[in-house]
Amino acid sequence: MSPRRQAPLTLEYILLGFLDQSPIHGYELYKKIANFEGVFLVWRIKQSQLYALLDKLEAEGLLASTLIPGEAHLMRKEYQITEIGRQAFYTWRCSPVNHGRDMRQEFLAKLYFAQKSSAEVSFELIDRQKSICLKWLSGFRDSYAKVPGEQSFERMVFQFRIHQIEAFITWLDSCQDEIQGSLAPLPSAER
Repeated sequence: MSPRRQAPLTLEYILLGFLDQSPIHGYELYKKIANFEGVFLVWRIKQSQLYALLDKLEAEGLLASTLIPGEAHLMRKEYQITEIGRQAFYTWRCSPVNHGRDMRQEFLAKLYFAQKSSAEVSFELIDRQKSICLKWLSGFRDSYAKVPGEQSFERMVFQFRIHQIEAFITWLDSCQDEIQGSLAPLPSAER
């Protein structure tokens, strides 16, 4: 393993995101993640994996724990995010993904927490991601244009990527519309 400190994985950021909302003990966090709504639609985790990740994040200084008296158990750990963990989480939450393969899970997790924060944070994340997607689209269109006509498989691959990115952009637009639609309209006197 490299002596360099590795950046947390998406799942670890998800844990930081829940801990940013409030301190919580491990089993409550597991139940929150395992709830069918929200992030469960994107990620699933085994309880044993959760505790291993919490220990890792604590060792890295991204969260801290306190032993508190429990009802069924004498003592249990309650986890809270540290300031370093909070800054790492906010940076991650506001950053677009850099690969199309990360749209399905990582971007959706970021969008989940952006929505928990505010419509403004959500719009900023979506705008940043659309900008990245437009760069991808331009690059793939340029590459497609350079492929000779007799290389049909290569052309089909580039067409696939182009259509996939166009779909991402269309979906991002619909996300903005959905968020905008969920905002309460201002009374006419405030417009």
